[in-house]
Amino acid sequence: MRLSALVGGYVEKVDVTTPLAEAAQRMVSGQLGSLVVTRNGRVTGIFTEHDVTRAAAHHADMDTATVDEWMTDFPHLARPDWTIEEAADAMVENGIRHLPIMDETGSLVGIVSIKDLVWAMRGPEIEPGTG
Repeated sequence: MRLSALVGGYVEKVDVTTPLAEAAQRMVSGQLGSLVVTRNGRVTGIFTEHDVTRAAAHHADMDTATVDEWMTDFPHLARPDWTIEEAADAMVENGIRHLPIMDETGSLVGIVSIKDLVWAMRGPEIEPGTG
């Protein structure tokens, strides 16, 4: 299966100037493990639940600190034509759980998580959240 079969095209994004509290709230309300971070409309990083935890552990002021202070710069990227196995290999090799997907024109077309890959490998007949 190719990654293009897993993505719907919409990716939740935040600007680099977004306060941590706002980003965390968007993640909670959208049940998201990550947000793609942009500067002037271009992908510049990824902000994950791990980054929120790291900021909290360092006592960051969630209302004034911004995502660019805690995000991962220049995240690893995948292509829509990658197989789920290639994406899983990239995640394991790089110790990551989220891969933004960019097409050949450099447009962000989706994001895939390790949970998405496990679901795809186990089969769509298994309902998410039922086990």
